[in-house]
Amino acid sequence: MLMMDRRRLLGSIAGAALASAAPGRAATRGAAPLKLEALQSLIDGLVAAGRVPGAVVAVVEPGAFRPQFLSVGRTAFDGGQAVTPDTLWRIYSMSKPITAMAVMQRIAARDLAIDQPVADILPELARPRVLIDPKAGLESMPAPAGPTIRQLLTHTAGYTYAINGDGPLEREYRRLGIQPGSVNGFLRPGDGPLPDLNGMVAALAGLPLWQAPGAGWRYSISLDVAGALLERLAGETLDRVLERQLFGPLGMASTGFWARDAGRLASNYLWIGADGKPLDTPVPLAPIEKDGFTARPRLLSGGGGLVSSARDYARFVQMLLNEGQFNGRTIMPTGTARQALSNMMPLGQLYEGRNGFGAGGRLTLFDTRSGGEGAPAMLYGWGGAAGTLMVVDRVRQLGVVVMLQYMPQQRFPLEKDLARSLNRAADGR
Repeated sequence: MLMMDRRRLLGSIAGAALASAAPGRAATRGAAPLKLEALQSLIDGLVAAGRVPGAVVAVVEPGAFRPQFLSVGRTAFDGGQAVTPDTLWRIYSMSKPITAMAVMQRIAARDLAIDQPVADILPELARPRVLIDPKAGLESMPAPAGPTIRQLLTHTAGYTYAINGDGPLEREYRRLGIQPGSVNGFLRPGDGPLPDLNGMVAALAGLPLWQAPGAGWRYSISLDVAGALLERLAGETLDRVLERQLFGPLGMASTGFWARDAGRLASNYLWIGADGKPLDTPVPLAPIEKDGFTARPRLLSGGGGLVSSARDYARFVQMLLNEGQFNGRTIMPTGTARQALSNMMPLGQLYEGRNGFGAGGRLTLFDTRSGGEGAPAMLYGWGGAAGTLMVVDRVRQLGVVVMLQYMPQQRFPLEKDLARSLNRAADGR
């Protein structure tokens, strides 16, 4: 799901790590059973090939929450525990759909409007400027307009990410601590300390945008800005906002910005070296992660800071598949859920040249299934930097969560492999 170049970030992580390291029951879909053997085979193969020590898949179908779980392996290559639906995983950018849906809830409550200027809630971001030439320097001119909430949710607000390259603005992001995620251990020499969300907004207020709001899709800090907006709107910290709006109502007791039971947290592994080249044997990230994900962070990153379990995230996916309903409760009005899972991109724009973008996740616009490849239209989903994936498939009426840990996400073609497995599972291919 995430095709951005993370080599610089991961290269520095790799250098630090190298220095420090020494079948489940088939669900039913009407008359036709869902063939989960294909999904079990997918994760079995990943473990057998030594790509990950363990993995869990959750599958949900419309209606009551009756998840089907598939699992294999352990939480670490050097032992650990058997993985279960309640093992905890760093979901990184799979935090984005959660933050985006929390914003959509506030839109449904009429506390916000989808095309409302962000500056109405975060006045520091009024009167933005935009870079004249992102490659040349920080020279800027007034932006034609400020970003809107819709643009935050679809990465069209004009921001960038510190991991998007080494341009002048990306370097300023790093200097000021405007980073993806919540882990201090991933900072490189010269990077500023991670701020809280108010500090992040203050830092962004002094910087130009990478491009004009609405000019195009660019992977960015925008869902972290959305988290700051939620904090300001509610007058409480983002962890409390998400607990009140989503985690509590959905029963996601194990999801948060740190693992309160660190013994359930699976190990994460790096598959590239400091030079950006693939490694034959992965390196554990724990030595440089330090207390990352096991203690409350200063930066509550709505774009990449959450920890969750397959059971918890399946509850969230169940709610989306049910168009806002969960076990008889309305978490989000049906119309709002449908809007969130529809193409919210500005008119005439596409993501990756062929896809749309909903609230915090990609949306396929066309049925691309052919020869076992591709996906049906209107499939919503996103992934995380450590390989986790989520899918809401409204054509075939199922939701899928894949939990495992390896970095970078692009090291193995898991997204394509999952699509093939889903086609075999759901279409009998």
